[in-house]
Amino acid sequence: MKKTFQKSLIAAAVGVTMSGAFAASVGTSNILFPYISTGANAVTLITLVNGGTATVPTYRYAMKAIGAANSVGCDHQDGTSALTANDVVQFEVSNKFVANTAFANGDTSVGYQYAGGANKQGFLVVNAGATVNGAAGNTLIYGEAIVIDAASGLRLAYSSQGLNTDFNAANPDFTVNDAGATGGPVAAAVVSPSGSTQNTAHGTNVVSWLNSAAVTTSWYVVPLGTQAEMTPSGVIGGLTAAYSMTDGLGNGGQFGAYNMTEAFQSGGQLSTVRCIGAIARSDVLMPGVVTATAAGGTANLVTYNNAVSTVNTADGAPAGGTSQTAHKSLVYKVQSAGTGANALGFISREAAR
Repeated sequence: MKKTFQKSLIAAAVGVTMSGAFAASVGTSNILFPYISTGANAVTLITLVNGGTATVPTYRYAMKAIGAANSVGCDHQDGTSALTANDVVQFEVSNKFVANTAFANGDTSVGYQYAGGANKQGFLVVNAGATVNGAAGNTLIYGEAIVIDAASGLRLAYSSQGLNTDFNAANPDFTVNDAGATGGPVAAAVVSPSGSTQNTAHGTNVVSWLNSAAVTTSWYVVPLGTQAEMTPSGVIGGLTAAYSMTDGLGNGGQFGAYNMTEAFQSGGQLSTVRCIGAIARSDVLMPGVVTATAAGGTANLVTYNNAVSTVNTADGAPAGGTSQTAHKSLVYKVQSAGTGANALGFISREAAR
């Protein structure tokens, strides 16, 4: 039964790969894989391609138990594995199967796998450092990820396009403004059209949701900072950010959301996340607004105050109490419907304003 289950997951992973789900990717010295899972019924297949000279990248995992409170920090694990020139490496992050054997591809290269236990989710930073062709302008690692959960019906596939940042061998900064092929994964923070203080100079994502009677919607968020701030080695932790929903479209930047008839429903609250987290509408909207927008709606999900812990200083991060002025996050919509064999789940990245 176990082998049959693994074969079905492997077959599904191959199917996603062959479907052409990946966008073109820009070669970089660092990659952020924002969502990976070691769920009991899940596989996460990572592919790394080295378009430069031989290198030994570092892998930094930040993971927490699936379903853990947003206030709980992530645990840390790091290590290395070699990439030769023109190398391609494929591995399942929690070693549920050995990709080289399962795919009979003849490769002898291996990645660095997470050994911190099952039923966790989080992110992975791969940093090739200065050894990839030895220069900032000639760094060429690429990445792809497939996440499949047989229990929840989740299907997710993404490339490293837009999930890298400017070259920094020691400590890449993922809050650097996106500038196309260079820069970080998120554009510069925008000022709300209403000029509100709630949205000014904060990362803002336009979010929407379907009727909650048919589809359950939440948002998976990753507060952004430097590699050291996001994956501290000194203690279970990570960056902390607060989130809320606002209008951002002309009602003075009020907290709240729009329903499906474009009527604004005011009333919001802050929800704090450490390292990674899942945000439901009930976390950032008042109960009456949750009910008034149950049939569907839209709002701006705003990121506030990416605070840094004092223990991060050993990794080269700022002292405690320091906040990132960029206030940026990666935001992904998580949608699920059905149960059992009919369960379906999707994760898609929300657009930044």
